[in-house]
Amino acid sequence: MDSRGYVKRSSSYLYFKKDKKAQIFKKHKGGKTSSGLSYTEYWTPVAPVSLWCYATQLTQEQLYAAHAFWNDETRLFVFNNRNDIAQYDYLYYETKDQWYEVSRVETADDYNGELCVYVKNLKYGPKEDAIKPYGYEPQ
Repeated sequence: MDSRGYVKRSSSYLYFKKDKKAQIFKKHKGGKTSSGLSYTEYWTPVAPVSLWCYATQLTQEQLYAAHAFWNDETRLFVFNNRNDIAQYDYLYYETKDQWYEVSRVETADDYNGELCVYVKNLKYGPKEDAIKPYGYEPQ
């Protein structure tokens, strides 16, 4: 991070530090059955395997600034550039066996560098039966 607390945007700066794995899950509304009943919501991963990332806790200064705006961000994940991560997605951090909710996604100006994802803690993730495999489509 630079003196202002921002992650440096070099294409090779965090490349070798991406040694953790995390999986992003998107929430889907179930739709309707042929008889008109609605399916329950379900979650699917955005990739078939976990994504390599760099993860760090926010500094005290960043936490203080976030709390000043009623924001509960606690951790920063840096992924290679993707366009399928959005606010309110869930993130499962395998190293800590912890679920997070995406609170902010910061893109670079060049749109080819790292993608910074700020998250907040969740007490629990989605229910086991609500997590579906990659590419799942309801019948």
